[in-house]
Amino acid sequence: MNLRDYQTEAIKAIETQPPGAYLEQMATGLGKTVTFANIPRHGNRMLILSHREELVEQPRKYFDCSYGVERASSHSNGEEVVSASVQSMFRRLDRFDPTEFGLIICDEAHHAAANTYRTIFDYFKPEKLIGFTATPNRGDKVRLDNVFSKIIFQRDLKWGIRNGWLCNITCRRVDIGFDLSAVHTRQGEIMPQVNWTRPWRGPQMR
Repeated sequence: MNLRDYQTEAIKAIETQPPGAYLEQMATGLGKTVTFANIPRHGNRMLILSHREELVEQPRKYFDCSYGVERASSHSNGEEVVSASVQSMFRRLDRFDPTEFGLIICDEAHHAAANTYRTIFDYFKPEKLIGFTATPNRGDKVRLDNVFSKIIFQRDLKWGIRNGWLCNITCRRVDIGFDLSAVHTRQGEIMPQVNWTRPWRGPQMR
């Protein structure tokens, strides 16, 4: 696969850093998975951590080496690249040596401040821990610099649109007559309202 110029730059930014933990910001659609799949491993094994199980298999198509999975009933067996759900790896740390992986990739790294991630990061001793995310600023204001020392590469949504890699955004507002003035939000997300005063009568027959 021929990498785009900015993907090559992202990889070079990683290669030039000393051992440590670093963050790369790439907008959705700019190819984070393709980028980290092409990071030279220099003989080291790679661990990929994903917060959703459906993302664990997604990187496989970009690798031409042995690829293991740690998720649900699937277990790795010494493959060059291991892709794991955070939940499974959190429960299976005792199956791995702390120095087993020279490179750890944290996909959707804005979740990396969670305790499950921190436990995994504290257990392993990789040469480099690289986080990839489109949104390095968390809605709950939790700081990622407790995990990553600095952002070493940034290409945001505006950059992608301006340089022709992403399409422009067209927004339309449709008024459907709902009054949302009394609906509560948390971190920008609409919270469901539960009416606890209405008695439960079970399913109604019609």
